[in-house]
Amino acid sequence: MTDAINPRSADWDDDDDDWEMTDADLEHFKNKLLTLRADVQQRLNRNISEAVTDSEAHPDEFDEATKLSEQAYLMRLSDKNRKLLRQIEHALSKFEEGEYGYCEGTGDIISRKRLELRPWTRYSIAYKEELERTGRR
Repeated sequence: MTDAINPRSADWDDDDDDWEMTDADLEHFKNKLLTLRADVQQRLNRNISEAVTDSEAHPDEFDEATKLSEQAYLMRLSDKNRKLLRQIEHALSKFEEGEYGYCEGTGDIISRKRLELRPWTRYSIAYKEELERTGRR
């Protein structure tokens, strides 16, 4: 992690609403998203594979119920991973448009801290809170 984005560095500021993203920052976040995309895709593939591989019938109805419950759980995880993958892809597309790091609701820059925690985020904290208050998505 570079000093410019390391939370323990002297350059880190909790109130970084006025920070300007550099080319190095853009490269950092793009690499972070690419790594995350690969990890999520791997988890998605593994979950789907595990959910469909155990197709043998179990003589005990409790074993069968357990198997079905595990399959349902893995499919829910897969669904969550698919949604996250779409969000990551959306964030990656914003690099090409030159809009990565800007709130889709206000056009303001998203704080560095928020991007570090959720590099796929679409909204600033203030705008997201406003959406939640008004019940919009």
